[in-house]
Amino acid sequence: MLDWDDLKTFLAIARAGTLSAAARAMKVSQTTMGRRLDHLQGRAGATLLERTPSGFRLTPTGSSILGEVERMEEAALTLERTIAGEDCRLEGLVRVTTVDSLAAHILTGGLAALQVKHPGIVIEIITDNRSLSLARREADIAVRLGRFEAHETVVRKVGEMAFAPYAACRYLQLHGAPDWTARAGGHRIVRVQDDLLDTPDARWFADRTGAAEPALLANSREVQLRGVAAGLGIGNLPCYLADARDDLERLDADAGLTREIWMGVHRDTRHAPRIMAVQEAIVAAITDQRTILAPSHTRVSGHRPSEE
Repeated sequence: MLDWDDLKTFLAIARAGTLSAAARAMKVSQTTMGRRLDHLQGRAGATLLERTPSGFRLTPTGSSILGEVERMEEAALTLERTIAGEDCRLEGLVRVTTVDSLAAHILTGGLAALQVKHPGIVIEIITDNRSLSLARREADIAVRLGRFEAHETVVRKVGEMAFAPYAACRYLQLHGAPDWTARAGGHRIVRVQDDLLDTPDARWFADRTGAAEPALLANSREVQLRGVAAGLGIGNLPCYLADARDDLERLDADAGLTREIWMGVHRDTRHAPRIMAVQEAIVAAITDQRTILAPSHTRVSGHRPSEE
């Protein structure tokens, strides 16, 4: 008889298509996932997943049971969420998914204050550009840029984050300020990778720099910041990161856009005391830094002489 661990292995490989991707999803090694697959098929007495040159695919037998296994998974997840939502302890693990720079520069201060008040709460911060599922309990709380809508998720706006174009002072000495009306022709840029080009700040930047040449593509805000500071090109950066550096110059006092910061939690777990405590800490951390995240002031347009 197959147990639930066998069936989770089946679902992970069926969804991911490869052992390596399934292993990452289940936080085990690829070798372990391969052993689990062999064990699964041995206990099943049938081939549920077959290997192809491009990865694994469902056999007819595997396809016939997929829907039922997914229903079993949803029932198990509902049970887990119900139990978690009724857990009245102010202790235990709370998983928070958000972007890396926001976690590092803004949230950690608030979470440190939380630890003083509730030392039994353990925070796991998952910095990932993917939208992890609250329903599947890949995370308990999600903090994202822009409103997100998901079935059975309770969301609220918790702040704003401003973006603007910046360049290193030494870059501007060599290349001058960009002509936005010419879409920054003759300049080089630091931007997100192609999979994030449809985000609001990426679209805004692309509209202004369509004639520029890319110098560095990175989905990490920290990497973009370092690339701009190194003089690789112009970048559209979060103001709370770039304004703190004396070697960067904001290029247009009137340019930029502001994105909303939203927090979501599954409705089944939103009243669990430890999850409520972490939500309060996140809101407090963002509120405390609101003038840095979305500054009302603007920096002087143009560029300064290099201090080097």
